[in-house]
Amino acid sequence: MTKELSTKRFLSEGNFQWLIVICCQFIFIGFVCSRALASIGMIALVVSSLLFNGFEETFKKYFQRRELVVLALFFLIVFLSGFYSEDKTNWLNWVRIKLPYLALPIAFASIKKLEEQKFIALLYGFVITLSISVAFVLVNYFLNYSTITESFLRGNTIPMPYSHIRYTLMVAFAFFCSWFLLERQKFFFSANEKWVQTFLLVFLFVALHILSVRSSLLALYVGIIFLLLRFIFVQKKILPGTIFLLMLVVVSFSAYKFIPSLKNKIAYMKYDYNSFKSGEVRNLSDGARLLSMQGGLEVAKQNLWLGVGAGDLKIEMNKFYNEHYSQLEESGRKRPHNQFIWVLATTGIFGLALFLFAFSFPLLVNGNYKNWLLVVLHLILFSSFFTEATLEEQIGTGFYLGFLLLFINQFTNEKSVG
Repeated sequence: MTKELSTKRFLSEGNFQWLIVICCQFIFIGFVCSRALASIGMIALVVSSLLFNGFEETFKKYFQRRELVVLALFFLIVFLSGFYSEDKTNWLNWVRIKLPYLALPIAFASIKKLEEQKFIALLYGFVITLSISVAFVLVNYFLNYSTITESFLRGNTIPMPYSHIRYTLMVAFAFFCSWFLLERQKFFFSANEKWVQTFLLVFLFVALHILSVRSSLLALYVGIIFLLLRFIFVQKKILPGTIFLLMLVVVSFSAYKFIPSLKNKIAYMKYDYNSFKSGEVRNLSDGARLLSMQGGLEVAKQNLWLGVGAGDLKIEMNKFYNEHYSQLEESGRKRPHNQFIWVLATTGIFGLALFLFAFSFPLLVNGNYKNWLLVVLHLILFSSFFTEATLEEQIGTGFYLGFLLLFINQFTNEKSVG
């Protein structure tokens, strides 16, 4: 595209960056209320970047940035599995879900580091969007307190937008974004915002315990422990860091004792595990997840090196259930609730190796690991991989890829552990 057709005639760099913030806000709102809005935000981001920076310049910079190019592996391992997937329709659906790993990195290739105010506005947009949505979720919970709390004993959860696991992982990350804003003293208007940031931090911490989704609580505590260890060993704050670690233990124990939803969730987890151990597989939540992992490993054995293909996972998992657990109803026949097993079953050892490389490389290159918010993003996702195929869905992909690309652009080559 020639410069004459470029939207630079109409937009300054500063206004273009505000357009990026607006597109991201559409994505954030879409995460909690509209998948279509999230898709529109992503598409608008890609189109805006290509029009503003030009196709030639954008692709040139894309191929110069290996941390962006490597993300195409997430797409390629699924795309190439189509050569041996029998169910082409299902395979095309997974290819569609992986398309952002091609499109978004290209869009971000020529986007400059956001100015300070734009970056602060973007983080605020995410934190406030998630906080408002959590407030609505909690209001609904307390309006139906007895019914929902009692339902935890049957393996249910508080009603939340879309996937409760991916949703609460984003809530956990919003907590750390609030922490980042507070620690770095990043304010949009004035220093008085620190009280708003502190309130949001505490609110999201408490809310995560009330929501009682174990994957997000694990992610929350893994992230906090990482930051406290960084506080002790990097910043050499040994005594206060140790005190905070002990306080974390007390807080977690108190949450279990005094938050009914969390207490009932743990009680059901014990019941579920004991039932599964005694041979019961029907009408179980955790049991169904464990079976899905077992089934995924059995499917992976069929073609350990290349997998069965992304299109055939459902077919092969049904064969496993029909052979070993024919009494299990359709709702209990889940695909692997484990990101590693999912990738291993569909694309084999080669695919899993490329997946792990693509996931870790952007963090390790260019000193990106020196910024703790980017590290925490990876810890949150990585911890969830053991109990959920987090990236095998639009919201999970958008959450991971969107913030990864934003932070790569913002934090690359920072010289100190932030």
